[in-house]
Amino acid sequence: MTNNNENKFYKIFLESWHPFSWIALAIFFVYGATLLFNIVYLDDNVLVTGQYQFNKNLSNIPQAFNEDIFRTPQNGGTFYRPVERLTFMLDAQFGENSVIFMSHFSNILLHFLAISLLFLFLLKLNIKKEIAFLFSLFFSIHPLTAQTVAFISGRNDSLLAIPIFLSLILFINFLETKNNKYIIWHYILFTIALFTKETAIVLPVISIFYLLIFMGWKKIIIDYKTYIKIGSIWIFIVAFWFLVRMSVLHNFIGNANYNLFTSIYKNLPSLIPAIGKIFLPFDLSVFPIMDDMLIIYGIISLIFLTIWFFLSEKRNLKFIFFGSIWFFIFIFLTLIKPIDTVPEFSENRIYIPMFGFIFIILGLGKIKLSYFIKEKINSKKIVIFTSLLLIIIFSFITIYRNKYYKNRLNFWKNATETSPSFAFNHKNLGAMEYLDGNMENAEKEYKIALELNPKEVMVHNNLGLIYASKNNLIEAEKEYKKELEINPNYDNAYFNLGLLYWQEKKYDEAKTSWEKTLTINPDYIDAFNALMIYNYEQKKYKEMSIYANELYKRGIQIPTEIIQIIQNQN
Repeated sequence: MTNNNENKFYKIFLESWHPFSWIALAIFFVYGATLLFNIVYLDDNVLVTGQYQFNKNLSNIPQAFNEDIFRTPQNGGTFYRPVERLTFMLDAQFGENSVIFMSHFSNILLHFLAISLLFLFLLKLNIKKEIAFLFSLFFSIHPLTAQTVAFISGRNDSLLAIPIFLSLILFINFLETKNNKYIIWHYILFTIALFTKETAIVLPVISIFYLLIFMGWKKIIIDYKTYIKIGSIWIFIVAFWFLVRMSVLHNFIGNANYNLFTSIYKNLPSLIPAIGKIFLPFDLSVFPIMDDMLIIYGIISLIFLTIWFFLSEKRNLKFIFFGSIWFFIFIFLTLIKPIDTVPEFSENRIYIPMFGFIFIILGLGKIKLSYFIKEKINSKKIVIFTSLLLIIIFSFITIYRNKYYKNRLNFWKNATETSPSFAFNHKNLGAMEYLDGNMENAEKEYKIALELNPKEVMVHNNLGLIYASKNNLIEAEKEYKKELEINPNYDNAYFNLGLLYWQEKKYDEAKTSWEKTLTINPDYIDAFNALMIYNYEQKKYKEMSIYANELYKRGIQIPTEIIQIIQNQN
């Protein structure tokens, strides 16, 4: 580039607020259509629509810190993420008809904020502005980000990236200026990050490696008292979060069963396809498992990086080491999976780890082209041209992939096509077919799920619903009872069994099933309603009033005739 062209490039793309505008434009170009997408029935049906009544009431904010994000009954659950819950509560303030639209809008906004802070973080590390901009633009449209942006429930990773990047920027500011306001805000943001997602626990580790790699032992030893104080406050913050989490979940890791070392050892090979998805994003899946993931793209990517390392003109080993540490530290916790489930590797969990490859690529530097080309060439032009070409190609790959997040059927069809050996995917595709009234397709998918895993939970219950819809009550009852044999605490199976008994005029058995439903899930609205109607039919108005009152407390409208009976009693 001539100096004149460089000045034009700078003014158009890099001056003042321009980089943020271009990042926003790129994100909207790629993800704008997702504003009109629906939910896909993987957690979003619970977090967005299922919990709308709870989320719209801002007086429930304290309760968000007193339970797991799925509001698991009896203080159970595994995912303690109250800050993420607050974002869903904010979305709900715009009304029930707009909550899905606002949820998609929030995902786009969170992604924009995360990438903007990535850009600022790269600048803080003294990376040239044009290079930082190109990397930020590239990752703003990367196909791997679709699982974080187009999929509502994937927002926890872009949400986490915001306090992660900002806290690191403030940490570096403190190291440069020794101004205490920066380290205080760093502590606050670290706390927010922990209450966003448990992965944030590795932030002090990243900070320590930053100190060791970019500052060195000597500077740390000279000012060791400061760093001991910082470390002590990190430990205090983690201990505080640990105690709060334990008090809510009654167990640090919740109600799931883990074997940490076995899980990490078993799932370590998943890192190879994860790396492949960063460089060659052609084997992507909305819900991948290890057995169906291709490792070839990962192997090609690693070979490419190795060749690049040896052909590099001038390597920056500090950046290479820091980038490698970043990737492995942030992805490490995602390898820990419950031992009693098939491990899945959702691509939104690569969102923060993949930024480590920015530092690795910067550390590798320019390839010595004289090995291949004897003529003198403008390497800056090649870098810019290649970057823009990749940004355009990856943008259209992302736009194409977005269709899999458009609705529940598209999502689960892609899940079964890309991970066909996972019973969970077939079960959920069957559920989507059922909701769309395609009973034959639903039954077919449920049976595939049982072939893959005879103990796949919820499948027998769902088959029971199909048989009940065909008035085959004998087979339906068998399926509900099979479900309860393998899944004895499944509230829906008890509720559906109660409906079946009611249809067979076995009213007392129906009552018992619905009471069991409420024992398992004290907030099961339909069970309250069914028991209210049961007691109304039996003329047990005192018991009816109890269930009506529970519905009223939860904001559910009570039939006029029942209200009149209660008023007459009073």
